[in-house]
Amino acid sequence: MNSRTWSPRSSGAGVRPLRVLHVVRQYAPAVGGLENFVACLAAEQRNAGLDAQVLTLDSVFHAPPAPPLPAQERLDGIPVRRLAWRGSHRYPLAPGVLKHLREFDLVHVHGVDFFADFLAITQFFHRRPLLLSTHGGFFHTAYASRLKRLFFHTVTRWSLHRYAHVFACSEGDFDTFQVIRPNGMTLIENGVDTEKFRGAAAAGFQPVLAFVGRFSNNKRVDRLVRLVADLRARGCAARLLVIGRDWDGNLTRLEDLVRSLGVQEAVEIHTGLSDPQIRTQLGRASFVASASEYEGFGMTLVEGLSAGLIPLASDIRSFKGIVERAGVGQTLDFTQPEVAASVAHQFIDRVAADHPRFRHAALQAASHWSWPATAERFMVQYDQVPGHQVRRLQGVDIAVMTGELLMRELDECATRRRSVYLAFANAHTLNQARRQLSYQNTLRHFLVVNDGVGMDIASRWRYGHTFPENLNGTDFVPRWLRESRSRLRVFLLGARPEVVDAAHARCRELFPRHDWVGHAHGYFGPEDEAALCERIRQAAPDVLLVAMGNPLQEHWIARCAPAAGVPVAIGVGALFDFWSGTAKRAPDWVRAMKLEWLYRLWREPRRMWRRYLLGNMLFLRAAWGDRQ
Repeated sequence: MNSRTWSPRSSGAGVRPLRVLHVVRQYAPAVGGLENFVACLAAEQRNAGLDAQVLTLDSVFHAPPAPPLPAQERLDGIPVRRLAWRGSHRYPLAPGVLKHLREFDLVHVHGVDFFADFLAITQFFHRRPLLLSTHGGFFHTAYASRLKRLFFHTVTRWSLHRYAHVFACSEGDFDTFQVIRPNGMTLIENGVDTEKFRGAAAAGFQPVLAFVGRFSNNKRVDRLVRLVADLRARGCAARLLVIGRDWDGNLTRLEDLVRSLGVQEAVEIHTGLSDPQIRTQLGRASFVASASEYEGFGMTLVEGLSAGLIPLASDIRSFKGIVERAGVGQTLDFTQPEVAASVAHQFIDRVAADHPRFRHAALQAASHWSWPATAERFMVQYDQVPGHQVRRLQGVDIAVMTGELLMRELDECATRRRSVYLAFANAHTLNQARRQLSYQNTLRHFLVVNDGVGMDIASRWRYGHTFPENLNGTDFVPRWLRESRSRLRVFLLGARPEVVDAAHARCRELFPRHDWVGHAHGYFGPEDEAALCERIRQAAPDVLLVAMGNPLQEHWIARCAPAAGVPVAIGVGALFDFWSGTAKRAPDWVRAMKLEWLYRLWREPRRMWRRYLLGNMLFLRAAWGDRQ
C-alpha cells in the first residue's frame, strides 16, 4: 500500500486546503495576457478547493505616476498582496517577497524575472517548493539580446534547477527552455477565458481584422496597418480595428502612420474599452489579427477563436502551434510585406466564400484552451511536487495527512474491504529503518504517518514545513473508533495474554458501537502463524490492531495480513498497555507540550534512556544530514 495514492487537494471537512501563492510582477489593475492568466488560474483553483492567492508589485508599469496600490485587497474573490519595489520595470527588485512565503505549501512563479531568480537563490532559506511558468521568458524584444542570451545560459539555467517543476506555456517556450532545463518540464499551454467573448464575432462575413492587446513594441501593430493599406491597394475592402492600451509610447506613432498611409477611413484605434465594449467591437469583425514578433503563447488568438474570429497572424512558433491545433486560420511572413498581403488577400477571399464553416470551426477549436481543463492539468502536476503529498525522511515516505482525512480513508477501505496497512513513524521508527534495510523495505507497503515532534523537526529542516497534524497512534486509533462513520468488526492481536484480555474488555466498554470479534496474545511462534491467520479469517474483522512494537508488528502485518484476509491492519505499539491500565499516559498538559517522551523516560528510565536520549540525538543528526 503506497501512500502516494492520496491527494488531499480539496477542502473537505477538517482538511486544510493546499495553499498556493502565485507570484507575478504585474496584476490587476494592470491589463495583459500574463495578468489575465494568473487571475483565471487562481480563480479556477479556488473553485477546486485550493487556497490560491496572488503576490505582486504595488504599481502598474507604463502608467502615469500614482500612489502605491493597496498592500492587500480582494479582487474577484482572490486575495492579493502587493510589494514595494525598486529599480527598472525590466527587472524590478522586491526582496520583501520572502516575508509572505511562510504560510504557503507551494509557490508558483510566473515569468522569468527577479522573482524567479531571487526565490531560487533563497530557496535554501525559505524551503518552499517552487514551480515556474515561463510565459515567454524575456525574449519579447531584441533589446539587449546578447546580454539576455548570456543571462539565460548562466543565471537562468542555475535558477531553473532550483524549481521542482517548470511549465512551458507554449511549444516555442518548451523548445527554448528545454535547452537549459532538459528534465522536469511540462508543456501546459495557457488557459483562456473562452466565455468572455464567446460567439461575439460578426454573424455574417465582414472583411474586418481585429487586433486586441497592448500596443507594445513586439506586437508590431504597425505591420497590421501596412497590411491593410496593401490589401486595399489590391482591391480588398479590408478594415482594421486596433483595440487595447498604449504601451512603449506607440499610440502616437500608430496614429501618424495611419495618416501617412492615408487609411484613416479603414483603421480605427480604440483605447480604454471595457470587456463589454470590446465584445461590441468584435461584432463588426471576422478575423483576429496579430503581427507580433514574439509571444510566449498567443492568448488573443484563442480569445478570437472563442468569439468566432478566424486568425490571421505572424508565422512565429506559438501562433503556428495555435493555428495548427485549431485547424483554422492563416499565418503570414510579415518580413515580406508583398507576399504577406498576397497570401492574406487569397485567404480572406476563401473565408468570404464559406464564412459559416470557418466561423463554426473557430468556435469549436477554442474549447481546447478552456480554463477548467487547463487548471486541472496544473493541479495534477502540483500533486507530484515533493513534500506536498509525501515527504521522504531518512528513506521513509511519510504521508502528509490530517486526522480527518486519514479517518475517511480508513473508513472507505474498511467498508470497501480495500487493503491498507497503517504505520505510525516516530524518531525511533526512522532510526530502526536506517539501520535495517529490510524494515525500510517493509514500510514501503504501508501508509506511514507522522508521530511526534521529531518528525516535525525533520520535516521543517528538509521541506520547510511541519506536518499538518501530529498523528500518534495512541491518540489517533481511539479517535477513529469514536468518530468512524462505519460500524467496524475489530480483532486485537499482541501483548501479553492478560494485557490483551483486559484491553479487549475495555474496548467493548469504550466503543460499544463496534463488534469486537476476537483477540489473541502476541506470544506465538512461526509454527502458529497459519492457524492464527485462519482464526482471524474466520472472525472476518474489518480492522486488525497489532501491538507487537516495531519493527515486529509491521513485519508481521506485511507477511501475514493478506493471508488473514484483513482489509485494514494497524501497528499500534503500546496501545493495549494503555487500554488495559498496565501503562499510564502522561497528563494532558504534558502531552499538550509534546513532552510525553520525557514523561515515559521519567517513568521507565532503565528501559527508555537509550531510545530517547541516545536515539533522539542520532535521529536529529540524521535529520540534519537529510536536508535538501
